Amino acid sequence: MNPIDVVEIEATRDRKMVFDENGFFVIFLRDGEIVAEHYQNVTHSPETVKTGKLDTVVVGESALAMCHTIVREDLISRLEHAAYIGRELQKAEIAAVNGLDYVQDEPIELPRRSR
Repeated sequence: MNPIDVVEIEATRDRKMVFDENGFFVIFLRDGEIVAEHYQNVTHSPETVKTGKLDTVVVGESALAMCHTIVREDLISRLEHAAYIGRELQKAEIAAVNGLDYVQDEPIELPRRSR
């Protein structure tokens, strides 16, 4: 068996965001459920999206099921967008399960543990 060369790569953030041609999401909690509103881009260029038109609403309690639905319905086209939406949906699920507030793109405020 041939040994496989393993390359270790330091993780870094991309500073420039590229908009997804398939649109964007607004994620929030409603009555303990996760809601992901999908908007089609109205004004789109590689640098800007000025507004969107609501076309699909995905509702559920599981980030995993919501991710599967979003991919299955072809609502997302960019891998980095899919990764971002997956992180946001997981944060929303954690907040919903633990009775915490969720605001998209903001950290979840966890209660302080007493010592």
